[in-house]
Amino acid sequence: MILHRILSAKRDLNRNRKSHLRFNKETGRHLGEIRKKRRKEKWLFAAMAHVVCQNFRERSLWVRPSNQAWFDMADTEFDEQQWYENFRVTRDTFQFILNEIEREIRRRNTPMRQAISARRRLAIVLYYLSSTAEYRTIANLFGVSTSFVCSCIKEVSIVIVQKMKTKFITIPKREEVKEIMRIYKDKWQFPMCAGAIDGTHIPIIAPVVDHADYVNRKGYHSIVMQAVVDSKYFFRDVVVGWPGSVHDARIFSNSGLYKKGNEKALFSSDVSETIQGCNIKPLLLGDPAYPLLPWLVKGYPENSNTSDVERHFNLMLSRARMTVENTFGRWKGRFQKFFKRVDMQVETLVNVVVASCILHNICEQQDNVFVGDWEPDVIPLGQPPAVSIVDAVPTTDATDVRDALAQYFALEVPHARGGRVARV
Repeated sequence: MILHRILSAKRDLNRNRKSHLRFNKETGRHLGEIRKKRRKEKWLFAAMAHVVCQNFRERSLWVRPSNQAWFDMADTEFDEQQWYENFRVTRDTFQFILNEIEREIRRRNTPMRQAISARRRLAIVLYYLSSTAEYRTIANLFGVSTSFVCSCIKEVSIVIVQKMKTKFITIPKREEVKEIMRIYKDKWQFPMCAGAIDGTHIPIIAPVVDHADYVNRKGYHSIVMQAVVDSKYFFRDVVVGWPGSVHDARIFSNSGLYKKGNEKALFSSDVSETIQGCNIKPLLLGDPAYPLLPWLVKGYPENSNTSDVERHFNLMLSRARMTVENTFGRWKGRFQKFFKRVDMQVETLVNVVVASCILHNICEQQDNVFVGDWEPDVIPLGQPPAVSIVDAVPTTDATDVRDALAQYFALEVPHARGGRVARV
């Protein structure tokens, strides 16, 4: 309506201007008076335009109003226990993470709407990971739209991975490797162990493209995460995104970890120990799905011909290798989103999973207590059938390493239940 009045006034002014010009020609009226009137007309038009612009800037109803009271209450009134139960990180850890990424996830206010704060954005992601709530439920709690929840999770996860992965998910270096191996030897009596490797399945909604490839042995759609963990339940290397039907050995043989290990570039080359006459460097522990390598050991095949020494070695390896199962349990217990099928594109989910592993490491590093009630009740997929992969045939070095460790356990290490194995 205001714009219509301005345009009408402008047309009237143009007609008056033409009439003034005609009047000037007929009567010889002084031009200065006409110019003065024109200046007044221009000032009036500019003033009316300014009023219209002000009205447009002050317009506030650009989005549907929403209630943001729940997070405001949680942020200001929740005690430490309530906060921890909902976001699965302490307030101090939350602030630490926010300080790391706040600059990258902060947005500016515009004349159309107020930006969602970086604090609320991070809280949305943590609440999403820590619960099995749907997008609509999270949107209602935080006073945002469902589409914003989706985009926020995607954007913040990408920032966490880009900004923090190289800092919080790394293969341990010289002194750190020694500390990890010391803990493995003290707690599980396994020498020269620098970590354990295994895979876990993350349930997903059936993808539109090649959905059959994502069906795993249990008959549901999933993607696989291969992870190396250490004695402190930290993720040290993760590979995420392979379809659920792919065998662990294939994922391993195509990973950068496999290449570095074969090139002897995985751990520090000057860390080693002589055990039963065999020079052994830092090792990873794996299950039968993985190949036997000089830097990755697995148990002996068990059958009627398996000796007591070999069975005892398998027992000791299984005890130490449980660190990877425990890490998966703590990770899924803390971030329960991965209990159920994740409704997300695989490409986006990869970043979300890696981001959750980074957040898990931060929580473990800052001693965020793992609550026993969080422990997941997950039915394992069971041992996958053995397959042949490139370079999967055990080398002489690999068998020597395993045999030396088996003799070491037989001679030096007590049984897990107490007592000592008879010397052989």
